Amino acid sequence: MRRWAVRIGITTVLIAIAVLLVHQLVNLDPAKLKAELATTTRSDFAIALLFSALSYAALIGYDACALYTISGRAVAPSTIAIGSFSSYAIGHTLGFPLVTAGAVRWRIYGRAGLSFGDVARLTVIANITLWMGLFVVFGVAMVFQPVMMSMLDHLSLTTNKLIGVAILLALAGFAGWCGTGERSFGKGSASIPLPDAKTVTAQIVLGFIDVGASAAALWVFLPATPDMSFLSFTAIFSAAIVLAMVSHAPAGLGAFEAIVIVALPNTPLEEKISALLLWRLTYTLIPFACAILLFGTYETVTSNSPVGRTAKHLRRLAEPFIPPVLGGLTFIGGLVLLASGAIPNEEPRINLLVHFVPLPFSEASHLVGSAAGVVLLILSHGLMRRLQTAWFLTALTLTAGIAVSLIKGLDWEEAAILAIVLTLLLLFRTAFYRKGALFSEIPSKRWIAVIALVILASVWIGFLAYSNVDYRNQLWWKFSWHDDASRFLRASAAAVIVCAGIGLYALINRPPNKKGAEPAPVERLGTILKTAQRADAHLALLGDKRFLFHPEGDAFVMYRVQGKSWIVMGDPVGAPERARDLMWQFLDEVDRNGGWPVFYQISPENLPLYLDGGFSLAKLGEEARVDLERFTIDGKVGRDWRLALNRAERENLETVIVPSADVRAILPELREVSDIWLSQHNTSEKGFSIGFWSEDYLSRFDVVTIRRGGKIVAFAKIWYGAPSGEITVDMVRYLPDESGVMDLLFLNVILYGKKLGYRWFNLGMAPLSGLSNHRLAPSWHKIAAFVARNGERFYGFAGLRAYKSKFKPHWEPRYLAYPGGWMLPQILLDVTALISGGVTKTISK
Repeated sequence: MRRWAVRIGITTVLIAIAVLLVHQLVNLDPAKLKAELATTTRSDFAIALLFSALSYAALIGYDACALYTISGRAVAPSTIAIGSFSSYAIGHTLGFPLVTAGAVRWRIYGRAGLSFGDVARLTVIANITLWMGLFVVFGVAMVFQPVMMSMLDHLSLTTNKLIGVAILLALAGFAGWCGTGERSFGKGSASIPLPDAKTVTAQIVLGFIDVGASAAALWVFLPATPDMSFLSFTAIFSAAIVLAMVSHAPAGLGAFEAIVIVALPNTPLEEKISALLLWRLTYTLIPFACAILLFGTYETVTSNSPVGRTAKHLRRLAEPFIPPVLGGLTFIGGLVLLASGAIPNEEPRINLLVHFVPLPFSEASHLVGSAAGVVLLILSHGLMRRLQTAWFLTALTLTAGIAVSLIKGLDWEEAAILAIVLTLLLLFRTAFYRKGALFSEIPSKRWIAVIALVILASVWIGFLAYSNVDYRNQLWWKFSWHDDASRFLRASAAAVIVCAGIGLYALINRPPNKKGAEPAPVERLGTILKTAQRADAHLALLGDKRFLFHPEGDAFVMYRVQGKSWIVMGDPVGAPERARDLMWQFLDEVDRNGGWPVFYQISPENLPLYLDGGFSLAKLGEEARVDLERFTIDGKVGRDWRLALNRAERENLETVIVPSADVRAILPELREVSDIWLSQHNTSEKGFSIGFWSEDYLSRFDVVTIRRGGKIVAFAKIWYGAPSGEITVDMVRYLPDESGVMDLLFLNVILYGKKLGYRWFNLGMAPLSGLSNHRLAPSWHKIAAFVARNGERFYGFAGLRAYKSKFKPHWEPRYLAYPGGWMLPQILLDVTALISGGVTKTISK
């Protein structure tokens, strides 16, 4: 029975609307209607489209609030934008939104992980937002425009005010009630949660913006009538929306038009019909066409069809170029806002704007617009660095820029430009993934100079535009719709102040340089170093490196940052199975900070790992490793080593290995030898890949000393790798005129390591050795071989290899893994500077 009553009621409403429309349209003059349509300007059409866009933007907020309420899960902003806009635009046109819009929502949000029940709840909460928007419009209109409302509903002024206050209090009470705890209605699986107080407040604001913007899109096409304010018209518009929903007619067609026609008796019929037709075009049909195109594109791109796969591939190809492109477009957007604040507004648009916006709002928008322009100029640098923070702030600033462009002078052209940039920004959200503070890296002097020139140029344009104005102090305080020069002065001052304020904030609050060395976490490193096969892993204790640990805590990489190069010393240290994860973990960290990943002195067994990581390889030289199982001082092959030991005994040279616990007692003697050695070789302390003088560092290791008559004449610290692995020495230093002490030192450590059961003694790398001279060899080999041949007198490349060769070592290549391309020379310079202690020392050396 109830179902039949509803059907009869809807049918009766539709018949009544049809009769009313026929009665109203019987006197319509088609010729006058055609002439009225022809008088519509492109500016009015564009402004109506922008108000429509603002309304749909608020509708996107409906879905965002609803998603937050029902699930709290993170859904990509682009998915929300596509799902909301497509569903509302299609539902507005086809009617029956629970079916049409719901189907579109399910298709899009279902792929984002929402269940069918979630989509149904989202639809209900979004409809609640719309009703709250309608009620707040009615309430505000009745409170602030009671005279106009009384002319429409024939109630007294007091009654209308009381009704308006009651509506607004009811909305406030609803928000407060929702804030007292978790609220919901319905039972079981049909239960629908209600939003909290903050979300309800946001919904009320969004509903008010939606209804107001969609009403403004129609108001633009209507002729100005002194007996009807915009606020009163929004109440009429809201009533028409309610009747359209109650009628269940597709898109509310007929019902909506009937209310508008009847409620504006003093407006000529042809002008009302013209406005309604144009509104249907700008608010319904054009968004519907855009939604179909957008939804079709989304279906194609997200599907697994050949077209979808191709689209995804093209997106991946384009994504690396998106940050610089959007950074440039954002810079242009900032320039547009600054230039707009400097030139006069168009008179017809100001005359139209008077009906929509209070003067203080327009005045404030000029200040905000110029400030937003400066902010966009600065944020464009962060976008080029792919910063998440820059993306978020740019999206907010662009949204504000779109709003103020319309409020300050209906500048739909610049609002359209900013809207295009904002759309691209939302579509390519994933291209901005780097974490970090916006001012972690101050823009270059060139970039700062460009920003300053743009601001100065906008000020110059303003003075040029108002060259006939008599500038006086009073201009700063003149506020009226036609005082463009005053607004220009205030906006320019705001731009300069904002620029100076942001610059000062950036200088004061710039984070400390995290690229520098951090204290070595000795306790955490100790356990891992005990399992390291390579003895030079103890460079981790040098105190000049940063560390990236595997989540399991049993492996790490050690690195330093020089310029843009993030340079890892050696292969990952610790459990071998963690190497791949650590490499990708390090690549992610470097990529987030916009650097170049570099692995220095990597071993051959890990080359497949770095090739999988997309690295290019350059051979650095070969490392000499003595096989302790085969090394002997017996027989013919050991004759020279026996002679060295006998000569040391004759010359009263004694080899003593001092345990780490006793090293501090001999530090003064070691320091004396070290200083003489540095002076003799005309060099300074190095680092990163070799040890430098540090009492704390030296005291962590056993030290092998050579004494003559009890006096130390040579020393080196000993690095122990994992048992049965590798042993080596570092910081080999000796007094001048002590020939043969290096041979004696190495020989005794080799014998000591052999006694302890180690397999290898590492003599270190011979740089630029083992390179091919063939005419078909890689270019790097030819260049490095040329440097080795012609740089002998500076470094002694060949002599170093010849010296190590007498220990009959096994030569093992060492490589540099880098991103490839043009950056190799800069990376090599960065590595050399890191080892030498700076670019100046590198050049002087």
